[in-house]
Amino acid sequence: LHAYQSFLWNKVASFRIKTGGSTGVREGDLVLLEDKSLGETGGRTSGLKGKCVKVVDELDIKEGKFTIEDVVLPLVGSRVDYPTGSSGDFLVELMEEDGISKDAFSRIGDKEISLCGDYRKLMCKPSDVTFVVKEYNDPLQPLINTDLMDLS
Repeated sequence: LHAYQSFLWNKVASFRIKTGGSTGVREGDLVLLEDKSLGETGGRTSGLKGKCVKVVDELDIKEGKFTIEDVVLPLVGSRVDYPTGSSGDFLVELMEEDGISKDAFSRIGDKEISLCGDYRKLMCKPSDVTFVVKEYNDPLQPLINTDLMDLS
């Protein structure tokens, strides 16, 4: 079931970027307003506890309230909100192709396999990144030291 959630998420993420771009928020997107799932140690807990999302409307776009880094997509489940507009429609189409509806996740009675769902960010902006430019002329010379080289 988790693989199916990820499969759907990847398909919808690709669709969203292809049709809506990778730089702006659009009407119908879901944005994460609050995420209290971050632990004091910086680690994340999975699940919906402490997460609050909102469907972006026309006023939010006019006011520039959100950026692409705020956009999330759901991992399908019984307790998530779904985007509206073309991304939401596409997600429903994908599930219908497999004979599944959104409410099917609420009907799973076995708690061992039931899925509440979750949210994943569509885009993450990297931070604290460093790099080094290395030049070389010998294509057989490794660009970085191997563990064995470091031991010598």
